[in-house]
Amino acid sequence: MGEGVKRHTFGIEQLVAASEAARNFSALRKKAKLSPRLILENNKPDSVIISIEQYQQIQEVIRMLEDEIFELKAISRIQKAETEGVKTYKFDEFATEEDRTIVKSAKDWDISDEELFE
Repeated sequence: MGEGVKRHTFGIEQLVAASEAARNFSALRKKAKLSPRLILENNKPDSVIISIEQYQQIQEVIRMLEDEIFELKAISRIQKAETEGVKTYKFDEFATEEDRTIVKSAKDWDISDEELFE
């Protein structure tokens, strides 16, 4: 992990044997809503149980980081092109009215980066 990134550590009360988790799953779910639980299989980390709120927060952070990575890659490509003397154009310099209409409607599209760059 990079410097400044804090790794989550689990307290002893958050460690749960897999066999215990299987026997008392209902109680484990309730406890996981308060703080994450690390499930151990043969004394080795196997799974983590977290609340739906924590899961959604993690998903949002991942989405924001993916967006930031995408933007940084785009900036890097533009800078590389400019360094290599490739002429760049702003969208408004070549876009037709139809292009502008498509871009305005694209705000509602749900296309992954993988689909976009196939």
